[in-house]
Amino acid sequence: MMVWPIFQHRFKDEWRQKWKVIRSVIDWTIALYLVVPFAVMAPFFYRDWWTETESYWASGIPVWILLSILGFMTLGGNIRTYVLEPDLLFLIEKKEQVIALKRLGLMVTVGQILVSLVLPVALSLPIFVNIYDERPLTIAVIFILFVLLKWSVLLMKKYIAGKWSRGVLMLFMVAAFVLVSTVADSPIYGIAAVLILLSTIIGYFVQGVKSTGDFQSEVETEQSERNQYVNLVYSLSTQIEKEKGGKRGRPLILFRNSRRLFRERTAENGILELCLKAFLRNGTFFRTYIQMISITTAGILFLPLLLKWLLFGGILIFMTFWLLTIFKKLMGNRFFEVAPFDQEAEYAAANRFGKWLGTPVLIWTGTITILSTIWSVYF
Repeated sequence: MMVWPIFQHRFKDEWRQKWKVIRSVIDWTIALYLVVPFAVMAPFFYRDWWTETESYWASGIPVWILLSILGFMTLGGNIRTYVLEPDLLFLIEKKEQVIALKRLGLMVTVGQILVSLVLPVALSLPIFVNIYDERPLTIAVIFILFVLLKWSVLLMKKYIAGKWSRGVLMLFMVAAFVLVSTVADSPIYGIAAVLILLSTIIGYFVQGVKSTGDFQSEVETEQSERNQYVNLVYSLSTQIEKEKGGKRGRPLILFRNSRRLFRERTAENGILELCLKAFLRNGTFFRTYIQMISITTAGILFLPLLLKWLLFGGILIFMTFWLLTIFKKLMGNRFFEVAPFDQEAEYAAANRFGKWLGTPVLIWTGTITILSTIWSVYF
């Protein structure tokens, strides 16, 4: 059996499924009122990005911050193989066809690398030119190193299985990219990066695809890549239950000894304590909480003065409604169906729940907004 028809069928089937997901999310109203206007206005925004770059990116921001942002934008994705679980039978009788399928997947991966880096390159190019006055040769070397970093991350994720090991190596790779890019003022760096990039890609194309020891891992990775749009919609949906039922008897860090937070034993304090502990022990809730604070902090630091304060006010309003939604979700637990409590105590606990988790956001983002405003005005 020829490999090309198999690859073509799987490639088309994957994008057919992704297109169905896109159509289910972007209906005609969203396309008409959001997608089409954005597509029409995007060229004008990009032109303004070129002519008024200093309005969007402060000249006092060090270049290593921009390089770090670019580096962290390369951490997603995987090397595609287009192998499925039934292909295990071919490893016994027709191994060469599986190898050929992986090589076609590698070609798709290289193409996806180039396409995925178009947007970061297009957005960062005006900053390098207008803010940092980088020479065309230096910019070209940086972007070559950028492609090398993306490929290195994919290659590392292919052969390193441990989550913590991957995370540490990714940080080292991004740090190395930032360090080398800040001194990349010679074509030698670009030539060396091109040689390393081509040699590793060719080496993987010739020998790397022949490895069969991690076949099951390749199948799982491929299934994850095929369903990435579905998983994205699933993770963003508020109507689908996504909590994981853990089997661990005691939490690892927070409230390990489960002592009382409040000395006075009242219904209000009991509800508040249970909800606070449940929130901080829930990985999904706590991770989303930290991510919102981190993204808001980064936006406040880098956005123009007016947008800083708009973002500050926006996060406070959004956090208030989000925490109220989380509190109602926690109160929907079956435990509260059998444990009687006063409705007034629930309302009071909800108010205090928002204050306990919202006040740190107010203090942190408010401090960052004030300090960044002072920096923007006087420096």
